[in-house]
Order: sequence, then C-alpha cells, then structure tokens
Amino acid sequence: MTDIMWVRSHVERLLQDEWGICRTVQDDDGDYHFRHGTAACWVSILDTGDVPLVRVFGYAADGIKPSAALLRELNDIQLRCATAAVMWSGKRILVSQTISPIGLTRPVLAQAVEAVGNVADDIGLLLAGVFGGSTPYPVELPESEDEEEEAA
Repeated sequence: MTDIMWVRSHVERLLQDEWGICRTVQDDDGDYHFRHGTAACWVSILDTGDVPLVRVFGYAADGIKPSAALLRELNDIQLRCATAAVMWSGKRILVSQTISPIGLTRPVLAQAVEAVGNVADDIGLLLAGVFGGSTPYPVELPESEDEEEEAA
C-alpha cells in the first residue's frame, strides 16, 4: 500500500468516526465535501511527492473583487486566526489548514475541520455583504415555534 493510499484510508476512517457515518464519499477530485453553515468545505489529501499532507479548506464567499480595503480586512482576520489561513484566490475567500498525517488522530482532524468551517462561516456573510459577492450556501434560519405548531 502506498503512502497516499494509507493516508486516504486513515482520513476516511477518522471522518467516518467524526461524522458518525458508515461511508465517506469522494467527489471527482478525490476530496470529501462538507457544509459548515454558509461555507462549502472539503478535506483533501495532497500528494506532495514525499509525505502526503491533509488539507482542510473552505470557501467563505464567492464573487469578491479585490481591493485594498478587502486585503486589509483579510490581513486583520488572518492576524486573529490561530491555525487557519485566510486568503483571496480567484474571486473567492479561501480558508485552509494543512496538517501532517503522521500521528493524525480524530481530535486533530476534528480541530482542523472545525477551525476551517467556523472561520469560513463566520467571515463569509460579512465579506460578501461588505465587498459584494455571495456565500456558497444561504443562511439556514431555525424554524420558529409558530412554524413547528402549524406543521403539527
């Protein structure tokens, strides 16, 4: 078994345990998609040639035009991020964290998934609203008690 195959199998198992599912599904790129609020996110295995790496990344907002004000805001956000990287890339606001598969455990992968998902979800609406653009997913509004009573 190659290193990349081992890492992929290990990551799949950790995701199954974390998400409480029996089987993970890869997209066409071999990544594992998940939604976190308004953000579209993925877990990806990177074949770097030496030791494969695991990257968790998410799109916070799409259709964002670059400006000095945007880049200043992204720098401010980046300074407050402990583990995630935030950047503008091709009209998208990207949040990512890359981790080593060596000694990779469920809590370590869960931290990366939560950090990327939380940051992307937290900043997406703000940046889309201020700088024009949209989030990958709409805001999910909780059902009110009145709607629940009408449905019953």
